[in-house]
Amino acid sequence: MSRYRSEQSDGDFLTDVFKIALGVFIGGLLAALAYTKYMAWEVEHSLRQASVEIQKQAERSRIQAEAERRQRDAAASVKASQQRQQAADLEMQASQKLRHEADMRAAWSQIYKPSAACQAEQITLSCANAHAAAHKRFMEIYGEIPPRF
Repeated sequence: MSRYRSEQSDGDFLTDVFKIALGVFIGGLLAALAYTKYMAWEVEHSLRQASVEIQKQAERSRIQAEAERRQRDAAASVKASQQRQQAADLEMQASQKLRHEADMRAAWSQIYKPSAACQAEQITLSCANAHAAAHKRFMEIYGEIPPRF
């Protein structure tokens, strides 16, 4: 080393130190730039992944909402169908009841035919007995109380 010092001047030495310091500084700047670019790439990559996840979640939500809408529509359709069926059943029951009442009236009119005297005056003992006998016979045949007129 002593030989090195003897052959070079202090100016050359400072120039070499300056060159080394400048190289270290430029290397640090390049390292900082590379780190910044890497971090920017990481952020961009994370944003892309988050965007994809958000899109997937939105699609799942849309599909789920569509499935729920279909379920509601199906339930409403079933409910409407049940209501129509109940209305038809009620209408059929009412029709059957009217038909049954008409049949019972016809049967009663076949069993009980009041005489001309009873048609004129119903509050006699013989008319009451005839009515009671017809009532008893109707009950034996149909097991129901005859309709009233």
